[in-house]
Amino acid sequence: MELDIIYNPYAGGEKRMKKNLALAENKLKNLGVPYRLHKSEYPKHAIELTRQAVAAGAETVVAMGGDGTLNEVVNGLDNFENITFGLIPCGTGNDFAAHLRLPENVEDALDVILTRPARYIDYIQLPGFRSINVVGTGIDVEVLKLYNKLQKKTKIGYTNCLIRALFSYKCTRFTATVDGKKREYKSFLSCVANASMIGGGLKISPSSDTDDGKLNFVYVDEIKGLKIPFALLKFKKGKLLSLPQAHVELCDKIEIEGECVPVLNVDGELYENRPFKAEVVHNVLKMHR
Repeated sequence: MELDIIYNPYAGGEKRMKKNLALAENKLKNLGVPYRLHKSEYPKHAIELTRQAVAAGAETVVAMGGDGTLNEVVNGLDNFENITFGLIPCGTGNDFAAHLRLPENVEDALDVILTRPARYIDYIQLPGFRSINVVGTGIDVEVLKLYNKLQKKTKIGYTNCLIRALFSYKCTRFTATVDGKKREYKSFLSCVANASMIGGGLKISPSSDTDDGKLNFVYVDEIKGLKIPFALLKFKKGKLLSLPQAHVELCDKIEIEGECVPVLNVDGELYENRPFKAEVVHNVLKMHR
């Protein structure tokens, strides 16, 4: 096996990333595993690097960074019949890795890639781009806007932004066409999930399964006043769906329309002026996990 490692030099902090990179290189050299490093230097650069690696004959592409780096690598993959990919989680949140229960230790994460066979994993296809974790609009976009303004990105910082947004965000009217059936509803949040977590471990879709060939459509009705802290506590405990205002259903394809839809939260990154048209892609992408 030969690895093409696409890494974000600032994931989880520059000093920490240098240490993680040294650990990875040392292990690969000791094992005699050939590898190439590709440094991502600006937003969406990892997409370009992944495409270049695939075009040059890459066998296994590894995303080394956080959920954003993972998203870019997944968007750069092609030639699915001959390509596998892996993940070394080094970011702040690492939500997708947490869902899959991948090791946080760099050397152990490498062992997963080197020793476990690649298996099919679902992803979400949208017009012109992909998501591997969660796509949402509504309050999570507002949270991410606040979070992106923070100098230091931490899980506590994300939670604080969530609390601020909960007390200021107003419910929005949406229209959803779910597997061809259209309906209107009013919600704090509308998302489709392949995996279960956002924001560094908050379970937005606890029942998600990354290889069931289905998307989980999650939406939350309006929550007011003193019920908000109670709902937040449930969310933090991974029990969002126990709230009477929370709804989830499985689907293959969904289109969501609404005032706030022009901005989407895609795997923790904001995408503007993109339609919310999503469908699951099953038995195409292979991951070591």
